[in-house]
Amino acid sequence: MPKLKPNPDAPYIAGVDIGGTNVRAGILDREAHILRDARRPALAEAGMPKTIEQVADALREAMSDHGITPKDLAGIGMGVPGRHDSERGICLYSPNFANAYDVPVTAPIEQEFGVATYMLNDVKTATLGEHRFGAGRGARHMVMITLGTGIGGGVISDGELRLGSTEGFSEVGHMVIDVDGPECGCGDHGCWEALAGRDAIIERAAIKLQSGRPSKLAERVEFDVARITPALIAECANAGDALCLEVMAEIGHYVGVGLTNLIQLYNPEVLVVGGGIAQAGDVLLGAARRVVAARARMVPAGTARIVPAELGDDAGVVGASVLVMRHLERGR
Repeated sequence: MPKLKPNPDAPYIAGVDIGGTNVRAGILDREAHILRDARRPALAEAGMPKTIEQVADALREAMSDHGITPKDLAGIGMGVPGRHDSERGICLYSPNFANAYDVPVTAPIEQEFGVATYMLNDVKTATLGEHRFGAGRGARHMVMITLGTGIGGGVISDGELRLGSTEGFSEVGHMVIDVDGPECGCGDHGCWEALAGRDAIIERAAIKLQSGRPSKLAERVEFDVARITPALIAECANAGDALCLEVMAEIGHYVGVGLTNLIQLYNPEVLVVGGGIAQAGDVLLGAARRVVAARARMVPAGTARIVPAELGDDAGVVGASVLVMRHLERGR
């Protein structure tokens, strides 16, 4: 089936954000306002093809709720976790989905709706959203990272999103920060996400609690370390809990070291920090900024503003719509 082209006369765009737990499909206008959206469980354990069926179902609901048909869509953009050949619309590998090797992503959606469909890695699409409509507005040089279960990244240079020869540009979570550090999910040791991702934060807090130190966190999880989450750690830290403030300072140190590296590598005007863990706020980012101020030398710390993301949970859907806008602007 020949690749479809976007419809420049249609008033709406569909944006899809695929996560390991849920998928979200939104109907947006040309200014990226989300008019309607629908969510479905991702069913990642059933495999990526099943997830694509969930996407189609969510798209149908979102369109129905807004009273539109596929003919009203200029295109469909999708942010998909993993490593891809986006030109061919294929997911090469996605670690959170069963049997997610060489799975066609855009073709099933195009066949279902008859609308030009595009895909990119989920963090790359979020980067597009923050650059055009969020914290990176107006910047020609921007780096975005997302702090969550892992650490993802996207880079805008000279106003363009950079992908690399195999779309592996800015896999920042797998920079080695400590050569003797803990094993990462990728198989290497001392990667940034092994030191500052979700599991690292929880492990630090659990070790401190198990040493017998008093903390509000222990009461919040009813003395069961298996119930610790980064959100609870951040909440207790912001309430002044000494143990949790210490955890945030230690994680903030590693976040700051990574951000320093990114400033030296990419020389951005603005460095946008998003993802669930970033919602901890200044107890994390304050520590990170202090490390950057102390360590960034060749490219000085003051050349880059370190700011929280603005779009929050909407970044993926908005960024997916920007992916379509880019194709409209280029006529393909």
